[in-house]
Amino acid sequence: MTSNWSTTVDPSEAEGIEVGLRHYIDVLRRRRWILLSVAAIVVAAAALFSALQQSIYRAESKVVIGQGGGLPQPQFGNQFGPYVATMADLLKSTVVAEAVIRNLELEESPQSLLSRTKVSSNPETAVLNVSYDHDSQSVAREVNGELGLVFQQLVKARFGEGTPAQGGQTAVPPLTVTIFDPSHVLPRKVQPRPVRNVVLAGVLGLLLGLLAAFLRDYFDRGLRTREMVEQSYGVPVIGQIPFVKLGRRDRRVVFWEGFGDVAEAFRALRANLQYLGVKRPIRTILVTSAAPNQGKTTVTANLAVAIARSGATTIVIEGDLRRPRLNNAFEIGAQRPGLTSVLIGALDIDEAIVDIPLRSSRMPAAREREGRLSFLPSGPQPPNPSELLSSLQMSELLDRLALSYDYVLIDSPPVLPVADALALARLVDGVAIVVRRNHSTRDEAKELRALIERLGINLLGVVFTDVSSAGGYRSYGGYGDAAPEDDRTAREPEPVAHEEF
Repeated sequence: MTSNWSTTVDPSEAEGIEVGLRHYIDVLRRRRWILLSVAAIVVAAAALFSALQQSIYRAESKVVIGQGGGLPQPQFGNQFGPYVATMADLLKSTVVAEAVIRNLELEESPQSLLSRTKVSSNPETAVLNVSYDHDSQSVAREVNGELGLVFQQLVKARFGEGTPAQGGQTAVPPLTVTIFDPSHVLPRKVQPRPVRNVVLAGVLGLLLGLLAAFLRDYFDRGLRTREMVEQSYGVPVIGQIPFVKLGRRDRRVVFWEGFGDVAEAFRALRANLQYLGVKRPIRTILVTSAAPNQGKTTVTANLAVAIARSGATTIVIEGDLRRPRLNNAFEIGAQRPGLTSVLIGALDIDEAIVDIPLRSSRMPAAREREGRLSFLPSGPQPPNPSELLSSLQMSELLDRLALSYDYVLIDSPPVLPVADALALARLVDGVAIVVRRNHSTRDEAKELRALIERLGINLLGVVFTDVSSAGGYRSYGGYGDAAPEDDRTAREPEPVAHEEF
């Protein structure tokens, strides 16, 4: 008879286990310095404690409990065990300690002497193991030896006569104490034990380090990984923008050269947005964040350039009427008329729009694509930004621009501090949330997600900024890293992110 045993694992359960393992490994990777620091501190403390600890030596001796000068009689069988246990307790009595102190003229109390005395026995034998600890080898050996002698004398004086035979009962021989193994000092110190202490401290330090690392990660509300972002916002990450470090004085947001990981990341973000618009056209996109300093202005500017480079007509609207930054990104004067001027009817839309040249001076005109990039500045700062952005004029303006351009990108203020972004979110086809690694928190994500779900806003996904190259996009075999030497003057320049991330 043959029986087949098969074990099936639910794919969702297996995926959950894999995600959990990845999470734990990621926590250890990110918090490794906490783990190593705690372990190092505990080991160093143990080593210092061992170095400062007083040396303690141990003297031992073996005492045999017998009858009539010999071992227990066979007829008593296992009944002699209680006698041995009784002798062990009596050896650690005050009367024994007082006699030892008196004989050796020691300057300590009986309780102090007994606290350093240990007596152990094996129920299967009649042997008592006596030990005494002291910081002096000679004192330890002398006191341990005197303990055996004093106990031997006391037992002989009080139990040395035995019980004679009476009424047909067998006589009981007297109890005796024989010092079989005289007092001697062990070669190894009782303390300190530096090797043992350091090893135990290392194990304890690793356990405490693990506890500290996971507690730190549990109470850390920051969003550090793609998995954490997707879990917090409930939507996929549609773009990961690597961190780029620039010079201290370099404050540009959009660059017109560079072929590295960042350019590839924005091309991937562009492709993901275009893919999302296959079934349902997405023409107007709001780029915002939960809190300030997430990199939304940088994402908006570079994404607009990347889309325009693909051949699409693109317009960028500065929707942050409180702290406009795109003017600086495209090197447009801050006092230039713009969105607010159009909304109040002081200026026609065509007069407010600024065309941003895409072609580099190094690139031949024959290689230039058909895409076009336009920019609508913020204009003068109004006293009522939220009312302007939620007005009918703003809705009509977006409808008009959506007919004239393939893509309309809007850079808005953060969602949580002010209501401007929510006013715009109701007017666009989709919203992209910019989340900066190590700066955005799960609490912000929870609050923003609740707002989006309550208002029925179409959240396209999350753009995760300031990620490491390992978490973003790596060049492969030279692709996306640099143009060939003979083609660098002909290749189109790509956007590069600013250190604002």
